[in-house]
Amino acid sequence: MALTRERARESIERGLATAHALGFKVAIAVVDDAGHLIVCDRMDGALWVTPEIARAKANAAAAFHATTLDLEERFAKRQLFADNVAALGDYRFVFGRGAVPLVEDGRIVGAVGVSGAVPADNDHTIADAAAGHPTLPRSH
Repeated sequence: MALTRERARESIERGLATAHALGFKVAIAVVDDAGHLIVCDRMDGALWVTPEIARAKANAAAAFHATTLDLEERFAKRQLFADNVAALGDYRFVFGRGAVPLVEDGRIVGAVGVSGAVPADNDHTIADAAAGHPTLPRSH
C-alpha cells in the first residue's frame, strides 16, 4: 500500500496543530518508504532551512524503520558510521530527534520529519503526533 498525498496532508495538519498548540514555528516533511518527498509545509516564521532538515530526518526514519529518537541513541557511540551514512548517495539523513515512521496495516509506508521546535525533544513530540502515535512493527 502506497502512502497517499491525502494521508501525508493529514499527518502535516496534525503536526501543524500540535506545533501551534506548543507555540513553535516548524517545517514538517512527509516522505514515502523510499524517501521520496510527498508533502512539505513550513509555518510562517520558521527558519528557511527547516524544510531540508525535516526531510532529512524523515528520510532517516523511513530508511531505518525507526524513530530518529531511537536512531540518535543507537548511533551516539557510532558517530563515524552515522556520518558516513548521512553522506551516502543523493539522500540526506539527519539522525537527530524529530522523525517518526508512518504505519499502515502494520507496515511502514513512509515517515514524517519535523524541524524548528528547539530543543529537539519538541520536534519528536510534534512528529509523533503527526504520525498518529504509531506502534512500529518489529524490524529486522
